[in-house]
Formats: sequence, C-alpha cells, structure tokens
Amino acid sequence: MNTDEVPVDPAREVEDTPAEAPSIEVDDALIGQITDEAEGDLRAVLEWYADELELARTDRLRALAELSNNQRRASENEVRVSRAAVAGSLRSLLTVSDQLDLALEQDAASMSAEQFAEGVRLARDEFMKVLADQGAHRIEPEVGDEFDPQRHEAMLQQAAEGIEPGHITMVMQPGFETGHHVLRAAKVAVAP
Repeated sequence: MNTDEVPVDPAREVEDTPAEAPSIEVDDALIGQITDEAEGDLRAVLEWYADELELARTDRLRALAELSNNQRRASENEVRVSRAAVAGSLRSLLTVSDQLDLALEQDAASMSAEQFAEGVRLARDEFMKVLADQGAHRIEPEVGDEFDPQRHEAMLQQAAEGIEPGHITMVMQPGFETGHHVLRAAKVAVAP
C-alpha cells in the first residue's frame, strides 16, 4: 500500500456532501444585511444588483397588471361583439315578423286559400333571404346521395330499389349550415 494514499471511509464521504448543508432563505433582510457588511467595490456591485432586483420586481408587477387589464378588456370586447351580433341577427328578423303581422291582419273571410298560401310563401322567402344574409344555407341532399354523418342525421334505415347501401333513400327534413358549422343536420333515411 502506498503511504501517500489514505483510505477513505465511505460513510464519512457522505457526510461531507453539500446536500446536507442547511438551506438559506434569501429575502430582502438578508440582502440588506450582506450589503451593509460589504465594503468598497463589492458594496457597489451589491447595491447595483439590489436596484436591478427592485426594478425587475416593479416591471413584473406592471406586466402582470397590464396582462390582467388586457384579459379583462378582451373579455368585455368579446361580450360586446357577441351582443352586437345577436342584435344584428334579431334586427334582420324583424322584416319577417312584419310580413307575418301583415298576413295575420288580413280579413280571412275575404281571402282564398291560394292568397293565404302566397302570403305564407312570401314570408318564408323573406325568412330564407335573412338566413342567407346571415350566412346560413340549406342542406338539401338528394335521394341517392351518399350519407354524410357530418351533415345528415339518419332517422331510419329503409331499403329502396336502385339505391346502394349507405346512400339516402328519403329526405325527411332539410338541414342548415353556415360556412363553419352545421346548425341542424338534414334528417334522412338511409339504405342498409
């Protein structure tokens, strides 16, 4: 054995690890104490770091306040835009309401069934125009079209001559969609 080498006790080596060093909580009081005890250039550097720390804290608080204000304003703007959109949609429906009121004010005894049907048709056409102006369009599949679960709702399975499985055999009710959403799927029967 070399006399320069000293045997190392593994248990002793573990005790010297920094993991067992007591933790020091750094706060403003400790920073102030260290700065007060420092001298010369070290003191100047520590004071500069303390000023930078305070500036960073102030900037952080200012940024958090600005973020909070931006979130509040964005939320208020979202509500305001939503309300304006609803008001615009409802305003456009008023013409349909006016036409229905005019039709109801007519003397039913002096009207023929054809005249009444024509009044209802005019109100319906105005309503469809309003829907189109709002970006809504009918989903009107044809018999024989392939069933699309994104735009069609299968109400029943019904076999039909000449119609392949998975294709529409009957349209029960049209659907409506906008450019981005299906408002109501078209109700259809599908060949099994």
